[in-house]
Amino acid sequence: MAFKGLTVDENNVLGRRVEEAGTYNVRLLPTSELKTASTGKEMLVLDYEVLDGKYAGGQIRYDNVVYDDTTQEKEEASIKRLNTLLVAAGVPVGTQIKTLQILLQGLKKYNKMNVTVEWGEPNTKGYSNLNVISHNTTDPEGSKPNGVFAPPRQQAGMGYSAGNQSAVDQAAANLPKHFDADPFAGAGQVISDDNLPF
Repeated sequence: MAFKGLTVDENNVLGRRVEEAGTYNVRLLPTSELKTASTGKEMLVLDYEVLDGKYAGGQIRYDNVVYDDTTQEKEEASIKRLNTLLVAAGVPVGTQIKTLQILLQGLKKYNKMNVTVEWGEPNTKGYSNLNVISHNTTDPEGSKPNGVFAPPRQQAGMGYSAGNQSAVDQAAANLPKHFDADPFAGAGQVISDDNLPF
């Protein structure tokens, strides 16, 4: 079958993004895994998919939960953080967890919860990602974006601001709305078929 064309639709895309901070009912994705952090400590890397609301299907990724037992205080804080996660997911009270791998399996089984997210500091490419700041039981009223969008992209050393478009943004703004027109129209020199080398 031949391609029959399409109309660009932002609601019909892969990898939908969550574009606002807020609280979201989510499910744990199978891509969540146990890793070793750069510090050598065990770390859960949790990925979520939003279950309802305007960002249903959108993903919140890289919720890193590190287990730190270097001091008694840090270990106690790590245990509280892990317990909060398990209770939010609905793992039955009294369940014995022997390893972080078993903990992750339990989270994947009881995988629904509500997370509160806010925008983090821009990364080296100038983009901000959503950071999970708390885990709670699912909200029967559904997900609640709070209207806070990502800060404008900031490029190191380029003085980028909302009023100053980057070259990529400018190029995107200049794309035609239709792709059936001659992309070389107005490019300057016209070359006839007789002047082509093939």
